Amino acid sequence: MRKCSFLTGFVLGALMFGGIGAAATGITAMLSNHEFYFNGAKADVEAYIINGNNYLKLRDVAEALDISIDYNNGVVTVGEDKRNDVIDGKAYFKEDYSSYANPEIFDDVYTREAYNAIRQSIVDIKEITSNIDANQYNNSYSYAHYIGANSTMTDIGKTNTAMNSVGAALSGYYNFKLGFEPGKLNYYEYPGYRICMPYVNTHLNPAIKATDDFVAEIKHLPDRQKVKKIADYICDRVVYKDDNAAGINRVFTETPPVNAICATYSSAFIFLCQRAEIPCVSIVDDIHAWNEVYVDGRWYIADISYYDVAHTDNMLLRTNYPRTDINTDKTNFAKELLVPGSTIR
Repeated sequence: MRKCSFLTGFVLGALMFGGIGAAATGITAMLSNHEFYFNGAKADVEAYIINGNNYLKLRDVAEALDISIDYNNGVVTVGEDKRNDVIDGKAYFKEDYSSYANPEIFDDVYTREAYNAIRQSIVDIKEITSNIDANQYNNSYSYAHYIGANSTMTDIGKTNTAMNSVGAALSGYYNFKLGFEPGKLNYYEYPGYRICMPYVNTHLNPAIKATDDFVAEIKHLPDRQKVKKIADYICDRVVYKDDNAAGINRVFTETPPVNAICATYSSAFIFLCQRAEIPCVSIVDDIHAWNEVYVDGRWYIADISYYDVAHTDNMLLRTNYPRTDINTDKTNFAKELLVPGSTIR
């Protein structure tokens, strides 16, 4: 018997659902005795020979190739619906996560639509990051998206600028990158279109490997104890000094003490907090960097560089603080993304 190979992308010449309709038009159809292979695998399908050519049921072909087929109101759609490649100008998300958040954080820049898109990526972060490509994109995941207002091809607009800043405040072990799916056909019509693509920062693989045992050691501790252990672990490895300040990889891989500035302490702290699944954000002003961390149902100031220099526990988890956050809108939005409702007074 002759083997007929059908590869993905092969265009079928006809759709046939049985021999009766063919006979009614005067066409003779006979069952085919050919073997059929789809992508190299033999398939058990029923085929017909009409005028010397093989015809198969389209549904059988779709099933053999593991692609979708849908019939609706006289329209047959085979494979991926290409309408998904077209931006329609509407926000999309699984759930209105913003309904659980403090309503005071929203305005015409920090929008509910942007919140929902980023919040969904945080909720699904393990699913998303389990299967991403070299561009930090998970092709099998349906990302939420929003449309940033007043964006052009040369100016991303206030909302997207603000969300980039929020992403930076959330980034540590995970990075939060805004972008759009490959293959969107009309992005130029909606330059404000954005999805949030979280990914594990593989640049920090040396630090990840070096801290695996420590993260496992504190895994079952209460969050307050975890924070104390994390702060002490960092302070045991670094010394506050402007000269040749280290990045996270050096902090956790080089023989201590390693030179560090406030930004080093802050970056190392959020990196380990994320690994320990403790909500944490980074805060930066003109001359200093610190964190806020969520413990026992509230947010606390965690300035690890001050804690290291002062050598006293009352400088670790603080409710009062001598410095002022110059962008509380961004910080509160970031905190609400991690813990909805947590900034309500």
